Amino acid sequence: MEKDLKNLNVLQVTAALHEGGVERGTVEMSRFLVAQNCGSFVASAGGQMVPELLKDGGVHFQLPLKNRNPVSIIYSALRLVTVIQRNNIKLVHARSRAPAWAAFLAAKWTNTPFVTTFHGTHKIQNNLKKFYNSSMVRGERVIAISQFIKDHVVKHYGVDPQKVDIAHRGVDPRKFDPSALSQAEVDAMKKAWHVEDKVVITLPGRLTRWKGQVPFIKALAELKGDPSWHALIVGGAGKKTAYKKELENLIEQLGLKTRVTLTGGQANIPPFYAMSDVIVSASSEPEAFGRVAIEAGAMKKPVIATAHGGSLETVQHEQTGLLVPVDDVETMAKMLRGFLKGDYNKGQMGEKAYAWVQNTFTVEKMCQAEWEAYHKILGEES
Repeated sequence: MEKDLKNLNVLQVTAALHEGGVERGTVEMSRFLVAQNCGSFVASAGGQMVPELLKDGGVHFQLPLKNRNPVSIIYSALRLVTVIQRNNIKLVHARSRAPAWAAFLAAKWTNTPFVTTFHGTHKIQNNLKKFYNSSMVRGERVIAISQFIKDHVVKHYGVDPQKVDIAHRGVDPRKFDPSALSQAEVDAMKKAWHVEDKVVITLPGRLTRWKGQVPFIKALAELKGDPSWHALIVGGAGKKTAYKKELENLIEQLGLKTRVTLTGGQANIPPFYAMSDVIVSASSEPEAFGRVAIEAGAMKKPVIATAHGGSLETVQHEQTGLLVPVDDVETMAKMLRGFLKGDYNKGQMGEKAYAWVQNTFTVEKMCQAEWEAYHKILGEES
């Protein structure tokens, strides 16, 4: 099999290469392809991850792929035809909707096999929006990032389940390495954030309402009488300054100003996991996959996650973490109290989470699953 696909040239197409789950998966797959002695080509509107892509041996073509205008999509499709023909591309892999239309057309016009990765649920408000989203199911195969997304694709787009492969997202163990920081470094970081001698409860994720910061803060208010903890909400607000202000007001109203810290966006997330005792993912809408749970596990930390979406696949209840009903403030508070009182063994749960992630949710396993989908498309048995 390896010999059959040696020197395969693959073109991945995505909107841009800014930091994010889709973009991270694109760069990680590019690195994997280079390691397989394949040619890795990526077309996007550019972004801060382009240098990493190039450093790892990928080739980048900058096109206006973020633009949803039909004229721009046709223009990008014509440009992609040139890229495909000049670089002997044997497979086109699209990862987001507008770029997928351009990639689909270019692949069709050049008779090149086409695959997509379905990264999110993509709201379906009407038939026009559903048609726009359908670019993500027009490949010979569809790669879903979780069983939850596979079920969504089959239910809402009528795709044959035999045509959908699952490639769970993976964590990079080089980046999320619990041994990377010494205890002295962890202690120094806790001191810098004024959480020495505290049980640190952390909710990572950008400041947007569906990430569940509000019910999380309300659950913390139920624990106000216990002085042993401090909570960190790690994530940037972007343009959602009104929501950030709402959170600040809620924290003050509930008397938690000295107990909860909004850290803002952080480029280096693993140290925040390292100094935490419990990680929380409180999303009120289902995560397509949800990296927080596997990042926590990779750092040997237990997680409390809402019981829907991808979290049902990444969290083993009462083994690697706990699953809480959506927006259930009382139950979340009860679970947090259990960690504070020692009802749950944080160390043991963290070790189980680590083993679960290393065996199931690594970048290598994710890329291997996409690689196997490539083989199916190209008529090879993986």
